[in-house]
Amino acid sequence: MEEGIVDAALAAGLDASAVEALRETAAVNDLDYKLDRWLVNGRSRATVAMVFENDRRMGRSLRLLLKVPATDDTGIRLTKTEYALHSRAYAEASAEFAKAHLTKPAREPVRLGGGRFLTFQHVAGDDLESVEVLTVLLDSVLGTPSEETAGTACTSAEFAGICGTLVSGVLGGWNGRPLTARGELTVAEFLRLHIQDQLEPGGRLHALSREHRTDLIEIAGESRPLVNPFALARGALFGDRRLVRALVGRTHGDLHTDNALVRVRPAIDAAAFHLIDLALYESEGPVTRDPAHLLLYILARRMDTLSASQREALLDYVLAPDERLAGRLPNWLVEVITSLDRAFLGWLEGSGLQPEWRRQRLLSLAGCAMLFLGRKSTNREDHPWFMRLAARAADRFAAMPGVPAPDPDAAPPVAERPPAWRSLPEPLPVTWLSGLLRPRTAARTAARTAVELHLVPYPPLELPAATRPEALEERLLTAGRDARLFGEEEKVDQEDPAVAAGSSGAGLALTRTGQLSAWTGLPHDEWGPVLDRDDLAERLRTLLDALLRVPRPGSADFGIALGIETGGLVVSAGHAHAPPHDATRPRRMAGPPRLLADEILARHELASRGSEVADALVERLLTAFYRGADER
Repeated sequence: MEEGIVDAALAAGLDASAVEALRETAAVNDLDYKLDRWLVNGRSRATVAMVFENDRRMGRSLRLLLKVPATDDTGIRLTKTEYALHSRAYAEASAEFAKAHLTKPAREPVRLGGGRFLTFQHVAGDDLESVEVLTVLLDSVLGTPSEETAGTACTSAEFAGICGTLVSGVLGGWNGRPLTARGELTVAEFLRLHIQDQLEPGGRLHALSREHRTDLIEIAGESRPLVNPFALARGALFGDRRLVRALVGRTHGDLHTDNALVRVRPAIDAAAFHLIDLALYESEGPVTRDPAHLLLYILARRMDTLSASQREALLDYVLAPDERLAGRLPNWLVEVITSLDRAFLGWLEGSGLQPEWRRQRLLSLAGCAMLFLGRKSTNREDHPWFMRLAARAADRFAAMPGVPAPDPDAAPPVAERPPAWRSLPEPLPVTWLSGLLRPRTAARTAARTAVELHLVPYPPLELPAATRPEALEERLLTAGRDARLFGEEEKVDQEDPAVAAGSSGAGLALTRTGQLSAWTGLPHDEWGPVLDRDDLAERLRTLLDALLRVPRPGSADFGIALGIETGGLVVSAGHAHAPPHDATRPRRMAGPPRLLADEILARHELASRGSEVADALVERLLTAFYRGADER
């Protein structure tokens, strides 16, 4: 195949599958592609470039934006891929709004395999050099020098006006008048529209949420315990009561200053804005979410410009703007918040839905603040501020007029259906812990006893041999620490490029067949290791959390194997912290209790319902334990 149809500079920046697919598409359609420039796509890891497309058949040339996702979408339904959602956003908007404010998809997506699609978009605003991302204007306001801000002057009033115009456009121009959802939502359901599955194992908030399990939490800097936002998202205090008549409409889903372009040349024109990166678009999303996320994104980027006293005042001002606090804050920030407030108040005028907005805005602030707690791009020193904001917003919501009194005994909503397990004609092959570790380490781990969890890809796959050992080491170590499987200071040995074994007896492994494995020790009493239902469920959630954090090649389904490495020791079942006489009598196993990988589960089920999966596995393992053990 003629390689010149994709120029060398462009090919050098794409992975092999993208280059091959692009060359095939170009050859079939009589096209050629040349690199214009590489782009930094906000904080996304996707490969993004401006390219020249020459259509020899039609006799025309276009400058287009080319985008290649960094990770596969195997676990995502095709209707939820970025291209599908972007196309839907463009099609569902009015022709006037779409033409003026949305980027138009160009050509059909090019399938790369592994669930990935290479996509093309027309240039936002048509003239690339006439627009800038809103971040450049924010940096100009705050006097942050950069190559992008050179020659781009923007006052604080202009920046605030752009933010207000942007939100007015999203609310009014994109949606028309306020509209409520057909049915009410629970508080947990509404918050989950913001944080999605981030509380589940593998989610960025899972480990943090497990550290804060009570309905009320004490936070440094607060004078009293506040409502726990993580608990609200799990269904605490309000349970299955449907209290939220959600204001819904077309939403960007990730509105921030890197996802909005504004015309700045020859002069700033706030009305000439363009929304990009519509990968999280929703036809009926919570409309309070986009304004809340935009504000918190601005704060997260420039929290470093605020003093301690200003940050303290900001907590109150964000939740309820008050002129008495305005004097303690930078003028540019007061202008932004005021402009955003005017935008949504103007949109609500005449609807009578202001009370609903106020309550839902608090929940959106809580939900978005939790999102920023889970993002690695959020500065670590800013985490306490976002935690306090999330808790204050949740606490204020619970005390709002029109909201029923919280009920500490409220039961969390029950899942409508169990995870969809599918049986296999025969179990998938599994490499158990004893086969993953060196004999010395295996003996040490067995002496402590461990619970081991394995995700086996289905259909089977083989990892590329070119994967660098140091890359594997970093992936496993990072996943283990993020999931709290390894302590921050814990020594972790890399016995093999794909095995990370911690000094505590916990570990992670990735085999050449794509099997992901994790293990951790069990609690002991004077008789030996103890299987405690609640303790085991927590350990499985941690193991699953670590496994789902490891970047891996695409596989739509996984078989799940679970076992206890006993080392021949007597095992008892009961409460891990109960006196020995309150525990079940110890039992000696004929062999390690194991659940074979004879059923598979879709990856998206694991990601969205990991806690339910862990609970189900515990029950199955305990059943196997009782059936296979002899009472002593």
